[in-house]
Amino acid sequence: MAQTTAATISSESSNGISKAGTDISESARTVRTSAAGLEVTLLETIRATSASRWNAVVERATCGSIFHRYEWLEAIEDGLGYTPRHLVVEKDGNTIGLLPNFVVDIEKTPFRRLSSAYPGFGGPLVTTDAGDSLSLLAETVPDLCTGRTVVHQIRALDTKYLRYNDLLQSEGYEPYRRECRFVLDLTQGYDEIRDGMSKTRRNGIERGRDADYEVVEEELTPSTVERFYAAYEQVMDRVGGDVYPRSFFERLSAMRERLLLMTIRIDGEYAGGFLELLDEQRSSIHGFFAAVPREYFDDHASELLYDQVIRWGIENGYETYDFGSTNSSFENGVFRFKEGFGGRLIPILVWERGCSPLWRVLKTGRSLYWPHR
Repeated sequence: MAQTTAATISSESSNGISKAGTDISESARTVRTSAAGLEVTLLETIRATSASRWNAVVERATCGSIFHRYEWLEAIEDGLGYTPRHLVVEKDGNTIGLLPNFVVDIEKTPFRRLSSAYPGFGGPLVTTDAGDSLSLLAETVPDLCTGRTVVHQIRALDTKYLRYNDLLQSEGYEPYRRECRFVLDLTQGYDEIRDGMSKTRRNGIERGRDADYEVVEEELTPSTVERFYAAYEQVMDRVGGDVYPRSFFERLSAMRERLLLMTIRIDGEYAGGFLELLDEQRSSIHGFFAAVPREYFDDHASELLYDQVIRWGIENGYETYDFGSTNSSFENGVFRFKEGFGGRLIPILVWERGCSPLWRVLKTGRSLYWPHR
């Protein structure tokens, strides 16, 4: 491991929310250096660097995704108010590594985790000097876990992150597998995709087509976002999920060229929609926000929307459709619904590293809590 020196890192704000009016000039500072000349800088706001400088690393790195991009992180910071703790590795003045992080609450506890990243996926990105860069980032992380922040979590999208598993475990990270994703290969063409669906999903699409319906690709405007948000809020209230504030969706509009809003009308009435993320770098569409009210389930609104998004992805040259995260249990209703579209099951790679003695207690409690949810 490279010899390093560390600078003091200030504690998190008392409420975990980024302070408005932060002086950008004071929001970036070197916190660790190595004998090999690498420097780690802490960014307390994504605006402490430029979008072009940050995204250049995302686009060059093997595991880069839309969730690493400046615009997504900016929307989280501004729209959700999570405290940024981003790390940047530099060599000879050039940025060669990134580790986006936010401080977020651990549900049903008074504690927090440092997450890379949430919502979405994160993990370190390096373009050169991978071993030294990753070790330096791992050495710096515990200094960011202050106060009630008791664990660092890496939630990775790309299975290529498995190449870093041994290094992460040597630095104290433990694998944690509880969620998965279904990813559909769009390059096989629509007919083969349809043949690979379960009979239930195929029948749902056919029955839905018997109704008077229309699926529309919407332009992102204040009115279309507002209407989608109203349906989204209704759905999340029904299932008891966390409702992201309207401000988050408004901030996402700044990256509208990387969003797809597909909505459906049944008998002339608005019946919900999907807000998808377009990951050009990975040639993938990510199903991220679904908002179909229960009263349209019997009309198969969700199947019709998925069917149209799949067709849209094929027509626009995307290689995969990602149905998004789900609980990794065959007994889970969402798992079974997504499985019916025939996608490949992929585990979501998560590593956790405790940064406080309290983490062991919380982890034990979690193991008792999850089986009974």
